[in-house]
Amino acid sequence: MTASADGSGEDAGIPRVACHDDILGEADRERIDRFLQAPEWEFGWKSRSRTDVYSFWHKHFAGYRKTGLYSVKDGRWPPPDCADELRKTSDLLFRFWTLLNGTLLKGHSLVRCYANAMPFGAEGTLHTDSTAPSSHTCIYYPHRIWHPNWAGETVFFDRDHSDVIASIYPKPNRLVLFRGDMPHVARGVSRTCPALRVTLVFKTEAPAP
Repeated sequence: MTASADGSGEDAGIPRVACHDDILGEADRERIDRFLQAPEWEFGWKSRSRTDVYSFWHKHFAGYRKTGLYSVKDGRWPPPDCADELRKTSDLLFRFWTLLNGTLLKGHSLVRCYANAMPFGAEGTLHTDSTAPSSHTCIYYPHRIWHPNWAGETVFFDRDHSDVIASIYPKPNRLVLFRGDMPHVARGVSRTCPALRVTLVFKTEAPAP
């Protein structure tokens, strides 16, 4: 598995939001897409479990599942590295993680890996993935095609939620990296969209300075 792009930036080698297109070769993209499209999805996942109304599909591969289990406020951070767990769960995703860990996320530890799938009618809500500035999130869009009329963008807001600072189109074979404390939301797909909006997510911790 090889990447066709690399990057650098401001926070632990990563800008606050950075896109990397055509991150994998087409054969690897197709393998991951086919793997994620397989059965065994669980329905009922939410961006914010206590307040959200609408749910979507979810697959857990490695790492913690309950966000309250590890907390900066409570002095329980970071979560343990789950790369070995991912290796046992999926060799394909582990090889993708190994690629990222040697390039864009050099030195990072993997604390969670999962996939989400949103059909028309499912909605995410504005949230952050972490309160720790050392946390980062990597979202990969594995699908073969996507149409602008299908919507489903990942939208980033400023700290006080008063304005959009970036809107990332779910372009096939695109990877977006960002700090976990950035407010963001997965916008729902449009009525015209015939497919699930599938995303593969790696959550990481940057090495100590």
